[in-house]
Amino acid sequence: MRMAILLTILWVLYLLLQAFFVSFLIQPFILILLYGITKIFRRKKPAAAPLKNYQFGIIVTSHQDTTFLRPIVDSLQKQAYGNFNAYLVADDCDISDLHFDDPRIHLLRPEEALHSKTRSIHYALARFQPADEVLIIFDPDNLVHPRFLEELNAWYNKGYRAVQGNLSSKNVGGTYEKMDSAGAIFNTFIDRDSRTALGLSTNIWGTGVSVERALYEQILYDNRSQVGGFDKKMQAEIAKRVHRIGYASEAIIYDEKVEDAQNLEKQRNRWIRAYFKFLSEAFDLFLYGVKRFDFNLAYFGYNLTRPPYFLQMLIAFFFIVVNFFINKWLSVAWLAAVALFVLSFVVICTTMARDKDSSKGVWYMPLFFFHQVRSFFRLGQSKNSFLKTDHSKVLYIDDLLKP
Repeated sequence: MRMAILLTILWVLYLLLQAFFVSFLIQPFILILLYGITKIFRRKKPAAAPLKNYQFGIIVTSHQDTTFLRPIVDSLQKQAYGNFNAYLVADDCDISDLHFDDPRIHLLRPEEALHSKTRSIHYALARFQPADEVLIIFDPDNLVHPRFLEELNAWYNKGYRAVQGNLSSKNVGGTYEKMDSAGAIFNTFIDRDSRTALGLSTNIWGTGVSVERALYEQILYDNRSQVGGFDKKMQAEIAKRVHRIGYASEAIIYDEKVEDAQNLEKQRNRWIRAYFKFLSEAFDLFLYGVKRFDFNLAYFGYNLTRPPYFLQMLIAFFFIVVNFFINKWLSVAWLAAVALFVLSFVVICTTMARDKDSSKGVWYMPLFFFHQVRSFFRLGQSKNSFLKTDHSKVLYIDDLLKP
């Protein structure tokens, strides 16, 4: 009798575990349907004139390389909205040939090397002018659309305290660039476009994100955030403190995509390690939302627990094989979920892409999957290292916007 009860409990737990993992595979299809419904019934409200012009404090963190500082400064100086100060943290860099006459541009070089993005951010934050109200974080290889700050100001006038900008691809010519871009399109829809349509908080990236200065100063980072993944900690803390995290789809940041296999694997190695480092906080946030009967928070935390998609495919393969010997119908259900996920991926990437080149990355996903698996088995390399992604495309904003 006791054995039968124990077996029943184990079977239920086994089914629940599968339900948890399979939910991430069918989620994209559900979101496509819900997004389509909201598009049909949603009426676009006319934009109200801003009641306030916010002062933005922009932080650009550069580590051991100043190649891209001039292009991003150039894009900032061409903003239609001029209320900002930019703080360029040149960590462990030679800045002898860098000079900016614009009084809004502050070039900072720490006396001692910081070797940490969070330390660089705090270094700049300590030197903010009193008038700076909203903090924005950029990577040095980013370029900013001329209307970025104007769009962001409109969102803060709506009452938001944290807003993520829209990362668009700066380069999509090569195979790896197309793969990286396709993945970004998919994640943007799942974590930002669909949630905005449903009135939920959106995920943030570690670049192009803006936060009220006073709000950001409440975040306490631990040692885990010093080498990669600081945005995981930041978004969990912000989600608890605000009603919603906004996504300004018209506030565009151009981001350089990886060009080769080596940089792709270094990048994914960092991201996978960050996922596991902060997985406990994701579950804590999910339970925090459940206890408060806050669907927005619970859903936010649930999505932070979501494994990288290549791991989901490996997990799916594992359950397909195991269930074949236990219950073949469960294997069939898993196969159907995988098929639905692949279909949803293709639909999202081909319909949400801003250009044809980005959508072509869909056809290289098996190669993308291979490199992510390789990076997974090399996680030890990034334990105490930046594994910094190398960038080479020196472009200016005018190069991207010219007809």
